[in-house]
Amino acid sequence: MIKAALFDLDGTLIDSNEAIFQTYIEVSRRLGKKEPSIEILRSLLGQPSHINLEYLFGQNEQARPIYNEVVKKTHENLNFLPFVKETLKKISIPKGIVTSKRSENALEILKELKDFFVVIITPEQTIKQKPNPEPIYAACKKLSIKPEECVYIGDTVRDYHTALNSGTKFIALIDKGSTAEQFSEAGAKNQVISFNLIPNMIKKLFIDI
Repeated sequence: MIKAALFDLDGTLIDSNEAIFQTYIEVSRRLGKKEPSIEILRSLLGQPSHINLEYLFGQNEQARPIYNEVVKKTHENLNFLPFVKETLKKISIPKGIVTSKRSENALEILKELKDFFVVIITPEQTIKQKPNPEPIYAACKKLSIKPEECVYIGDTVRDYHTALNSGTKFIALIDKGSTAEQFSEAGAKNQVISFNLIPNMIKKLFIDI
C-alpha cells in the first residue's frame, strides 16, 4: 500500500531546467571557461550544485560566489509546470519533496506551493545525495513510513536510480529532463507526459486515492 508521494523539484514541479542550464553557462563565461554543452548539463540534472560546480570548474574558489549571484537572477519568476497546483490537490496521501536544490533556493522558488508538502528534504539534511537512497530514507523517516510504502516522481534517470536504490516505486515525468527513450533504456516503465496524469498513474498502479 502506498502511503505517501515524494516529488523531485526542478523539472518536476518547477519549470527550471532551462534556468539551471543558463546558470552554469553564465558561471563558465564569468570564469573565462569553455561553456559546457547542454548534453553535459542535462546529465548533471538532479545533482547538488556543489557537486556540479566541482565537476565543471574544479576547485575554483570563485565558482560558488558567482553561482550564488547568477542563480538568483536566472531563477527569478520561474513558473510551476502546467497543472501542478490543481493536481497536487487531487492527491490526498501525504506529499513530500526530495530535491538537490539548497533549502533557501527551494523554499523561495516553491512559494505558496510549499504548503502542500509535509516534508522537504534538501542537500543540507543528508550526507549523501541522489542517486544514493539517503535523501529518500530521510523523507520516509520523517513521514514514519517504509521506503516501499511511497512513490517518487521525477524527471531524470538520476531520480529513477534514486527510487530504485531506495526501494520506492517510481513515476517518470517526461518533460525537459531525461527523454522517454532514456527512461525506457534505464528500465523505468511508469511514464507520464503531463503532471495531471500522475494521480491516474498512482491510482492505476498503486492505490485508490
